[in-house]
Amino acid sequence: MNNNMNIPALKDVIIEKIEKVGERTGIYVTVPRKPHPCPTCGMTTEKIHDYRMQKVKHLKWFEQLTVLFYKHCRYACDCGKRFSESTPFVDMYQRFMKE
Repeated sequence: MNNNMNIPALKDVIIEKIEKVGERTGIYVTVPRKPHPCPTCGMTTEKIHDYRMQKVKHLKWFEQLTVLFYKHCRYACDCGKRFSESTPFVDMYQRFMKE
């Protein structure tokens, strides 16, 4: 999907789909895959363990409540550690955007 809109705090993400349900707008996003360092051993890995859908509340957009459905990637390292990818718009265990 080619979206040429600038959505606040969502730089460098891939917008998969935008849908309107009632008075809410749902935006489905993913972050491009890139190597991440393991927090335990420090080696970089691109091996994906699984994906999880994370629901994040976003700012009001065109005077409508907006919810992000973020396809969160979890990586697996050769040392056995599984960890989440780092993102610029939401911290770990949070349900609200940073900005």
